[in-house]
Amino acid sequence: MTAHSFPSGLYGITPEWHDAERLQEAVSLACEGGMRVLQWRQKTMPAAQARTIAASLRAICHAAGVLFIVNDDWQLALELDADGVHLGKDDAALATVRAQLQQQNHKPFLIGVSCYDSLALADSAIRQHADYIAFGALFPSMVKPDAVRAPLSLFQAVKKTQSAERKQAVVGIGGINRHNAHLAVEAGADSIAVITGLFGDPDIRSAAAYYASLFDSHPAASS
Repeated sequence: MTAHSFPSGLYGITPEWHDAERLQEAVSLACEGGMRVLQWRQKTMPAAQARTIAASLRAICHAAGVLFIVNDDWQLALELDADGVHLGKDDAALATVRAQLQQQNHKPFLIGVSCYDSLALADSAIRQHADYIAFGALFPSMVKPDAVRAPLSLFQAVKKTQSAERKQAVVGIGGINRHNAHLAVEAGADSIAVITGLFGDPDIRSAAAYYASLFDSHPAASS
């Protein structure tokens, strides 16, 4: 699949599992359920093992027509032939990554940016032509219990600042589960990023289908 725009819907993020077969099965089930994007996020796995497993998940995603994004490391994303990278406040600057891609004459490559609870960060990312911006944590998060909380009102606030010609997708992240996901979608999230609420569910395919179904009644303008 060639990256060209960030789709609306379910954005899965890998859990901190080290079992390749478990991850591969879980990602396959999420794809079957309707996941549109997967982010490879792994903070504790040895680099060589991480590359091998990430490559296998990218193959699963691309076979299913699902975009594959790498967290933090844009160079690893290029090595893996990923569709893009997600950048946080401690990662490379968006402008730096764009410049490197232009020098390499690289194919279309999505760049997403964490904006936490900040409209100022979102405005900066928009002006630098990020492909999507992410607000969170929307709800108490098991993965990042100390994360700053982002109000749901940010979705509509940032959309008022976007130009009519190019509207970046706005992603909600942090503590999203079956009980509260609808709140993010109703508030205007184009996509919801889910870790535990997806891969920690006893029925991953069903969970993915549920999250995907929320966008049937609230189609995103950026899809």
